[in-house]
Amino acid sequence: MNLIWRSVFVWIAVWRDLIRYWVLSSHEVETNSYFSTGQHRGNVGEGQLHVRHDNIHEFKKYECEPEELKEAIINAKSRHLNIVY
Repeated sequence: MNLIWRSVFVWIAVWRDLIRYWVLSSHEVETNSYFSTGQHRGNVGEGQLHVRHDNIHEFKKYECEPEELKEAIINAKSRHLNIVY
């Protein structure tokens, strides 16, 4: 999956009593051990980041509060731009 043009991903998870936000650079998504290419057979340029109840704690470093979203996005974009492709 070529994520070079996608610099930042924002994930929002909503439960009945909780909303959580994660912000990752595309490089952090693409190189994550839980990322798999080929979301569906025959699809090109898609993938999945498998966040489950048993690994969600590993994404804690990307989590932010709603009032921190803008700064988290700026920081993730900066991390993305520092990657040499």
